[in-house]
Amino acid sequence: MKIISGYLKNRSIKSPKNIRPCTSNIREAIFNICNLIVEGSTFLDLFSGSGAIGIEAISRGAELSFFIDKSKESIKYIKSNIANLKIEDKSKVIYQDALMFLKKTKMKFDIISIDPPFIIYENNPNLINEILQTISLRNLLNKNGIIFLEEPTYSKRNKEVEHLTLDNLRKYGSAYLVTYFS
Repeated sequence: MKIISGYLKNRSIKSPKNIRPCTSNIREAIFNICNLIVEGSTFLDLFSGSGAIGIEAISRGAELSFFIDKSKESIKYIKSNIANLKIEDKSKVIYQDALMFLKKTKMKFDIISIDPPFIIYENNPNLINEILQTISLRNLLNKNGIIFLEEPTYSKRNKEVEHLTLDNLRKYGSAYLVTYFS
């Protein structure tokens, strides 16, 4: 997998074999939408996997990316990718459950990317709305901030979330990219 754009363009990222990485089409769509606010932003990459989305944000000018994952293997890959790209000063890697992180953090973010394993939609379909509600109720999104959620097209999740504005729903293959604003 390669970085699409920015000063790290065409640099390679390694990914654990057991994850479904965000496709380049979806990454490109995310950064086309938030292009005007990524420069100097604080970026949160929940369910980071390989760290591709947060690294892409750094490549495009994000001031700081937080990488949150509860998989030890993913954390190992994220740290390795960050070290290989020499972006440790712009990265904060946290080994923790996404919801637990959101319930405890005192940080606020300009852009939040949520790309959970699709199995979550089968095993715990309410988790994503709980994550979105926690972001909203704890006011973790800065004014004019944006949330990107990748979810399977078969998801039956209620897409309306109190205090967040559902902006758009775009289909990319077997996934939707759902966009919320604060």
